[in-house]
Amino acid sequence: MSNTEKKSLNWGHAIIGVFILFGAFMAYFYVNMTHETIELVGDHYYEDGQKFQKKIDQRKETALLAEKVELQFNASSKEVKLSIPQGSHDVKVNFFRPSSAAQDKSFTLKKPSDSTWTISGEFLSKGPWKINIEWMIADKTYMNDQRILVP
Repeated sequence: MSNTEKKSLNWGHAIIGVFILFGAFMAYFYVNMTHETIELVGDHYYEDGQKFQKKIDQRKETALLAEKVELQFNASSKEVKLSIPQGSHDVKVNFFRPSSAAQDKSFTLKKPSDSTWTISGEFLSKGPWKINIEWMIADKTYMNDQRILVP
C-alpha cells in the first residue's frame, strides 16, 4: 500500500458519524432543557385540589347566567377589555403565566361604576396566558377562565 492511494469513507464511517452527531444533539438538548424553568404546579397544589369541586360548581352556575363576561385582548395596544354583568361586585382578575409564576398579576375591583373595565397589559410578555375572572352577584360567586396568546 503506497501513500498515493486515496482513503475513502465506507458505510462504517457513516454509521459512526451518525452516532456522534446524535450524541452531540442529545447532549445539546439535555443542557438546554435542564436550564428551562416551567412552574406548572402552584405552591399550594394540595389545597387547590381540594377546592376543585367548588370551582366546577361555580363554572356550572356561570354557564346558566344570561349575561356573560366578555374579554377582549388588543395585541397592538396590549389592552385587555373586560365586560362584566350588571350588578357585579368584588371582581377579581388573575393573570397566570404557565412558565413563570413571578409574572403572575392580580387586579381587584370592589364596586365597578361601569360594566366595562380596561386593564393595561404592559406587563404581558410574549407567550400564553391564562386569565381567571371571579365576580359576585348578590352573595353568589361566579368564575370564568380564558386563555390568550400574546404575539
